[in-house]
Amino acid sequence: MMNNFIGKDGFYWWLGVVEDRFDPLGLGRVRVRMFGHHTDNLEELPTDGLSWAMPCLPPNVAMTDGAPLEGDYAFGFFTDGASSQAPVIIGIFPGIPKNGANKSKGFSEGTFYPLGEPTSSRLHRNEKIEETAIGYHNNNLDTSVPTASGGTWSEPESQYNAKIPYNRVTQTEAGHVFELDDTPGAERIHLHHKANTFFEIAPDGSKVTKVVGDNYEVYLSDNNIHVKGACNITVDGNASLYVKGNVQEKVDGNYSLNVSGNIVMNGKTINMNNGTMGAARIGDTADTGDEGKGGHFDNNSAGTNVIETGSGTVFIGD
Repeated sequence: MMNNFIGKDGFYWWLGVVEDRFDPLGLGRVRVRMFGHHTDNLEELPTDGLSWAMPCLPPNVAMTDGAPLEGDYAFGFFTDGASSQAPVIIGIFPGIPKNGANKSKGFSEGTFYPLGEPTSSRLHRNEKIEETAIGYHNNNLDTSVPTASGGTWSEPESQYNAKIPYNRVTQTEAGHVFELDDTPGAERIHLHHKANTFFEIAPDGSKVTKVVGDNYEVYLSDNNIHVKGACNITVDGNASLYVKGNVQEKVDGNYSLNVSGNIVMNGKTINMNNGTMGAARIGDTADTGDEGKGGHFDNNSAGTNVIETGSGTVFIGD
């Protein structure tokens, strides 16, 4: 019977600092310099001489897409016991970096976290918000946007008001931010790209979406939109609508169209108010005193001052 195997020969744990996360196998492994096991002398033990530590994942996660950062303080155990060559990383510790990165020695702090601040996100702590994605949002609002009715509307400020410990924040090296904020009375969802494209859902369910670059939406099937309130669309440039089928518009109230330039309408026929009479044009024949012979617009009696000809493609009703 074996007397020494995993779980029988003791639990050998370790504490160390992550120095390399670029796992050639893409498993999320990291190289960790461990206190008491390794020297800080990079000449005696360079980073590539450290063993890869395998991540220990939650049981409801199939795979990891990331890894701890260089400079993170990590904790784990050795699966090979006293041999200490097969480490597993269980987790990392938060902290407050004091010295910054020192590439000449081992156990160096990293470069991602601001010095003198906790390694948790400023959005989690509600500190220096002006320097975060929320600060950028509030300082670059789209305001006083004119509408066709003569009014205006403005982009609202973020309703961020996070309190520890409610705001769960994921913040990447590039600057992408994802917030799930459960702060009572200030519950929000916020996804922010480093280029400052974002969407944010406010506590009352309102949503702001802002796209810095071009925006594309493609629907492969039907698309239905129901706006129960008012709808304002303001286009600073040109607008184009191309419909390959038919178009139907229905307005229960009044329809107001204001065009500063010209209106050009082209169609096989143009019919207004179910008209049957051709619209009069400059140059059409008016009554000259003769009696109509029954032709188009030519049924009038002599001397009635009625236009005798009109358009054959534009018809006007009463």
